[in-house]
Amino acid sequence: MNQDNSSETRSVPARVNKTNVFTSVVWIIPLVALVAGGWLLMKQIRETGPRITLLMDSAEGIEVNNTVVKVLNVDVGRVIRIKLRDDRKGVEVTAQLNADAKELMRSDTQFWVVKPRIDQSGVTGLNTLLSGSYIAFTPGKSSEEKHTFEVQDIPPIAAIGQSGLRLKLTGKNDKILNVGSPVLYENFMVGMIESARFEPADQTVHYTVFIQSPNDKLINSNSRFWLSSGFHIETSANGIKVDSAPLGALISGAISFDAPKTGDSHAVKNNDQFTLYDSQSEVANLPDGRSIYYTAFFKQSVRGLTAGSPVEYKGINIGVVTDVPYFDRNDSLHLFENGWIPVRLRLEPARMEINADAQSKDVWKQQFQTALDKGLTATISSNNLITGTKMVELTEPRGSSPKLKPHTVYGGDTVIATQTGGLDDLQVQVANLLEKFNSLPLDKTVNNLNGSLAELKTTLKSADAALKSVNSLVGKPQTQNLPAELNATLRELRETLKGVSPQSPVYSDVQSTLQSLDKTLKDAQPVIQTLKEKPNALIFNQNAKDPIPKGSR
Repeated sequence: MNQDNSSETRSVPARVNKTNVFTSVVWIIPLVALVAGGWLLMKQIRETGPRITLLMDSAEGIEVNNTVVKVLNVDVGRVIRIKLRDDRKGVEVTAQLNADAKELMRSDTQFWVVKPRIDQSGVTGLNTLLSGSYIAFTPGKSSEEKHTFEVQDIPPIAAIGQSGLRLKLTGKNDKILNVGSPVLYENFMVGMIESARFEPADQTVHYTVFIQSPNDKLINSNSRFWLSSGFHIETSANGIKVDSAPLGALISGAISFDAPKTGDSHAVKNNDQFTLYDSQSEVANLPDGRSIYYTAFFKQSVRGLTAGSPVEYKGINIGVVTDVPYFDRNDSLHLFENGWIPVRLRLEPARMEINADAQSKDVWKQQFQTALDKGLTATISSNNLITGTKMVELTEPRGSSPKLKPHTVYGGDTVIATQTGGLDDLQVQVANLLEKFNSLPLDKTVNNLNGSLAELKTTLKSADAALKSVNSLVGKPQTQNLPAELNATLRELRETLKGVSPQSPVYSDVQSTLQSLDKTLKDAQPVIQTLKEKPNALIFNQNAKDPIPKGSR
């Protein structure tokens, strides 16, 4: 039995079955999770764009996870961090962009903050009153990538994809315009100012302007730029001219330019340099290669005569005053000794070539020298009585007026003889007349006049007394009855003569006498009738009206 039991309890060898680990459900789930995670990671990498740094002066209106980054009004990123810059000169904003914006981050990409703004372009950014400010940018075209940018406070002038021409303007101006101010061509807005800064070292103003296409074709190498104020008042001999610019220029001012097309003009390139002048009148008075300079000395006041005042010959503008006064080196130290003020003039041959071919500078110098040899002189005349501006007028000499020509050449320029004229000359003549009038013996003349008036008064009193006597005589009844008495006497004389024979000589003489007397009485009848009607006819003219006495002063 023991043997049987031992045989029953003998162990049997174990059999091992091999199982494939990949067929186990336990390992399938982690594997699927790993694959999904990798796919999501790759997708995240593909959809996530670059992380950029934006440098700003202030974080006003910018919030983490709320402020978005847009291009063409499409969200392409979001602000994820804001911190102070290491140099304490602003803030550093970090923004995470989408993959769509990866190729847009170039070295010439421009960023700015969009917020409510009122400027010369109008009212913009009103939609941000509810949604909040956001950061916008214009994609660059450079091949160089960049991830740190300066954020501007205002939008750039050139829009996305907009072509045009950028120019550099420099001038010593007395004011500076704001970025965004318009650039005008004949009052048409063709561009805007992109940047403006003042350089203290040389006291110049530097601008960058952008001229949109196709307006950039107006610019050539001879173009001239000047500041244009919003409201311009110009006074001249023709009166007062008021010129108003467009609304944008009225608010902030503008830069204007012209485009003279001459044979030597050529096209310009980006970032070419031009000079910026203060006004259009300064541009109009710019010299050219044929300008001729002269100097004139005046002993009268030069008040009202300024640089830019016209120089005219018989009403034709032929030049301009360039310097008032124009003293040579140390010559102003003898101002009170000499008593004259030198003024520099510039004559422009182009203004004298009216409907004529252009002549050389030497030809015009010779013609003008011939006129000077004949006595052509310069005088200061009034240009506008209201504003008191003056001008220089070139005229032929007048009479024996003294001429002033202390030098033949002064400061390298030929000197023109001068003489007084205009209102100043009139004032001198009036002053001389008043001086002569004051030297007259007025007291003696007035005393004699008073004596003559007293004698006249006595004579008038005597005449008045005589008139009263005549009126009294004429008014007596005897004088008025004189014609009737004469008629009665004649009738009696006729009765007496009836006794005289008609054949006697006495009769004949008496008859002739009576006829003469009768004729005389007939002639006297109108006079007597006039005396009856107007007793004072013997003194005053009977055909004139009665004098009306004047009242006392």
